[in-house]
Amino acid sequence: MVLCFVALFVFAVLGIFSAKYRTLAKEAFDCVLRTATLRPCESKLDERLKATLLAKILPHSPSTARFLNKNYQAMSILFTLLFFSSMAYSIYSTYNYAVYGNCNGPQSTGFCAFDLVFGKKPSDIIPIAPGVGPTLGNGSVVLVEVGCYSCPYTRAAQPFLKQFLAKHPEVKLEFRVLPLPNHENSFISAQAAFCAEEKGKFWEMHDELFADKVHSRANLGKMAGKLGMGSTEFFACLDSERSKQRVEQDKQAGIAANIFGTPTFFLNGVILVGPQTSTQFENALAGKATNSTESGGFCPPEIQE
Repeated sequence: MVLCFVALFVFAVLGIFSAKYRTLAKEAFDCVLRTATLRPCESKLDERLKATLLAKILPHSPSTARFLNKNYQAMSILFTLLFFSSMAYSIYSTYNYAVYGNCNGPQSTGFCAFDLVFGKKPSDIIPIAPGVGPTLGNGSVVLVEVGCYSCPYTRAAQPFLKQFLAKHPEVKLEFRVLPLPNHENSFISAQAAFCAEEKGKFWEMHDELFADKVHSRANLGKMAGKLGMGSTEFFACLDSERSKQRVEQDKQAGIAANIFGTPTFFLNGVILVGPQTSTQFENALAGKATNSTESGGFCPPEIQE
């Protein structure tokens, strides 16, 4: 009678949408109730389910039908165990999502199906006002980008962003960092950018960081040397509280703004999450775009306040 347990849930759900399944759900419930109270199940629902399944399989694969008939009880028990295990994991995932904001527990970056339904949206983000980060260009329109140097999606956005900026000198770019704890060397690479800013080389280091994925301390030193920065002074800056506080300032601004992924762009009142094509930037500038999340993906912060 093990399949009656599964049938109860299946037919109960289907019965919401179709009346023909409600009778079967009632029958499955009676069978489950009787089994739970150590009474025989009189409906023979389990046997009917088996007969129906075999009848559908037999014309296509007699050998499979014979195997199923011979091992039906064992397979039904296995299926039931899997069913209830899946239910238990769903409850566990629901708890994690309610407490930690994802299905898999704290500090997780794995896929969570609940994000497709309950995930954050650009409308949840509070726009970040310009005027804090380093800027590129002299335009009167400010495009604020919040990114992470270790995020592949932020890196992927750069070519299209540069193409757009080259075409529109009236737009200047302001970059704000949002280091991601789940990305290696995310924080120190942001420090390196601000240390370069002190020498007037922020955008040169900015490009180096996106061109080279290795952001180890030693490699950051090589990047600084390539830009003509002295190693002693550069590493002293990396170890200083001022560079840490500068990165922390942007990080806290990102948390306060409810940013849920990098890169995030703010342009002409429009919030765009994820890599954008030059056309999408064009539409935002022209007022033809609305807040959106690019399906190409983004890096979730997973920040614990």
